[in-house]
Amino acid sequence: MTQDNAAPFTRVQMCERYVSSVRHSHELGIEILEAAEQAVRARMPWQERLVGNPDTNMIHGGAVFAFLDQLGGLANAMRVFPSFEITPTIDFRIDHLRAPTPGAAIIGTADCYRLSEHVAFVRLEAWAEGSDEPIATGLATYMRMKLPNAGKMVNQ
Repeated sequence: MTQDNAAPFTRVQMCERYVSSVRHSHELGIEILEAAEQAVRARMPWQERLVGNPDTNMIHGGAVFAFLDQLGGLANAMRVFPSFEITPTIDFRIDHLRAPTPGAAIIGTADCYRLSEHVAFVRLEAWAEGSDEPIATGLATYMRMKLPNAGKMVNQ
């Protein structure tokens, strides 16, 4: 976990606050594991309601997509921390490489590898917990919407 001494909260706290305030992030059960200068690592626990086919017991690909999209936005936030920007998704490409392990949680990472004036670029990866082989990889772009006084965000 990386902490910026100028902020009244840590990067992980900022991510957790965001996840708790976004309904579908909360519904997915996203748990922040790490937050660094331009990247986030998180876990989405297996939940029966996220299963796509009850015969396979695997988390649906749409839930994996939504999970990674949220991590992409958080990686953008880590890149501009302690400021904050709204970053709606412009484009998201995901390659589902293989099925997730039945009953397994999903671990995801997002790395905001470049910021332009108006666009953030992110690499993403997901794998079943306990496995070294990715189940999905992705690339995404997000619009940067700078907020006035975003550097004054406080942890309330």
